[in-house]
Amino acid sequence: MNVDAKFFKKLDSALRKRFGVPPEHHCGDPTGALVRGILSQNTNDRNRDRAFESLTRKFRDWNDVLHASDEEIAAVIRTAGMSGQRTERIKNLLQWLKQHSGKEIDAQFLLDMDYKRALEQLTSLPGIGVKTAAVFLLFCGDAPLFPVDTHIKRIMIRMKIFPPKTSAERMIFALSEIVPHEIHNSLHLNLLELGRNYCTARKTMCETCPVKNICPANRKE
Repeated sequence: MNVDAKFFKKLDSALRKRFGVPPEHHCGDPTGALVRGILSQNTNDRNRDRAFESLTRKFRDWNDVLHASDEEIAAVIRTAGMSGQRTERIKNLLQWLKQHSGKEIDAQFLLDMDYKRALEQLTSLPGIGVKTAAVFLLFCGDAPLFPVDTHIKRIMIRMKIFPPKTSAERMIFALSEIVPHEIHNSLHLNLLELGRNYCTARKTMCETCPVKNICPANRKE
C-alpha cells in the first residue's frame, strides 16, 4: 500500500467538507442489523430496506420469523432478490443465534466478546462474509474494522491504493490496520457517497471530485 494513516485522515477531512459528518449510528437491534446485512448482499439499499420493512411488518419478532414457513418469508423479502437463498440464510442465522444466546434470539452476545472471535464465528455461518460481519461489528460494536463494499473497492483500485485484482476481503484487513479507528465510521460512509456520486461504476467525474487534489491517481510520476 502506497499511502499511510495521514493520507486517510486527509481523505476523511476532504470528504467531510463535501458530504458533512455522517450521523451517529445507533444499533438498537443487533439481530435486525445482521438480517439487514444478509438482505443487502447483491442488491441496492432501497430494495434491502423495502424487504426488511416488509419482513418486520409481517412478523411480530425474530422468533416468529424463525418458525414461519420458507414460502411466507420469501414472499415478503422478494424485493431484495434471491428470496429463497436469503430465506435459508436468515433462518440459519436465527437458529444459530437462538442456540448461542439462550432462549431469546439476540445477537448482542457477539458484541460483548472480542471482535476477532466474533468475526470468526460470524463468517463461519452460511451467507455471512467478512464484509457483512465487518459492517455489523463496526456499526453495532465499534470494532476496529473497515468494511469494503463494491463502491469502496472500486475507489481504492482507481486511486491506485490496491492492485486491480485485490479482493475486498484483503482490502478490509489491510485498511482496518492502517485507517485510524476514530475515522472508520465517517470515512466508510462518505466513501460510499463518493462512489455513488462521483466515482461511479459507469464513469469517473474527476474534474469535480471533492478529493481530486489528494487522489494518489493524480500524482505525477
